[in-house]
Amino acid sequence: MKRTRLFTVALLSVSLGLMLASCGKERVNGLVTVTDMLGDSITIEKNPDKVACVSRTTYDLLVAFGLGDKVDGAYKTIYDNPWTEVFYPQSKDEYRYAYQESYETFITRGVDLVFAPEKYISDGLKDHGVNALCVSLYGNPTFDNYVFYFADLVTQIWDSKEVKEKAEAWKNKVSTAISDVTIELKKHNESEKKIMYVRGDKNKGIGYTDTKSSFTEYAFRSLGFDFAGKHFESNQPSQEAICEYNPDVFVIGGIYQNKLVDTLKKDSVYANLDAVKNNKVYTIPVGLTMFEQLSAVTPIFFYDMANKIYPEYFNYDVNQMIKDTVKEYFGTDLTDNDVENIMHGKDKNGNNLA
Repeated sequence: MKRTRLFTVALLSVSLGLMLASCGKERVNGLVTVTDMLGDSITIEKNPDKVACVSRTTYDLLVAFGLGDKVDGAYKTIYDNPWTEVFYPQSKDEYRYAYQESYETFITRGVDLVFAPEKYISDGLKDHGVNALCVSLYGNPTFDNYVFYFADLVTQIWDSKEVKEKAEAWKNKVSTAISDVTIELKKHNESEKKIMYVRGDKNKGIGYTDTKSSFTEYAFRSLGFDFAGKHFESNQPSQEAICEYNPDVFVIGGIYQNKLVDTLKKDSVYANLDAVKNNKVYTIPVGLTMFEQLSAVTPIFFYDMANKIYPEYFNYDVNQMIKDTVKEYFGTDLTDNDVENIMHGKDKNGNNLA
């Protein structure tokens, strides 16, 4: 009988200890209500330990802000890019998620929060009890109010002085880059140029671009350009529509950029456009992400475009900026050859990424 009472007391002590530990965790973490880019709110526990970055714009910045150890995995195409493992070697151990991954996968893997790229995906996950927030490549109606959305969201979700400092420093760098370039351009009274951005993450030809609600439209408008994509009815305008627009400048990004540059210059119709005739065709670097997507290197994107499009006004040391940024945010030392390959859309061995 005495032994039974002792066992009961011991059991109660263990249970009480577990309860106190649980309560202690709640006091440390607490709950936070956050709102995604479409205005949908969810209440989650702060400081989640396991997140999935299905939205492509989230992975790079989470790692850069010091939260790489909280990433369970990301959208699988991120890992198809050979620079991902060069920048962040730990990425090789992360899970490769499909664009429309099943809710069972997230539950089985014990994911606390999913950053989803579209509303129907985040809604579907929430319907099955999975915490999800939509972090889109596009704003509504434009991207102007969303440039710092994810950086601010991260500091709401994670209580960390270090994370907040890194996020604020990144925001300041982006603001400074835009200011540096735009202030200098205003000194020269440049007339508004027409720019055609070709999205080369997929091989969909010259007529594949972004719309007026994209970050790229915001970025090039901030630099004083008339963005072609805002004039088209879809993000895949016809060759006739592009020729009618007749851009002053082409900029081509993504892993297919070098192939698309060849296509543009060899096409007899496009050859008559002002941009092609005047050799105003430029590529955008590709690192862990395409530089024209929100990422740790976003400030460099603005400096690089200024150098290329207005070489008479700008001569930023973009190569050194890339080295310094990758070292700061990912802890990786790049060689001069690495940076040259990044600048020209090639892999570490100098081969085209696609």
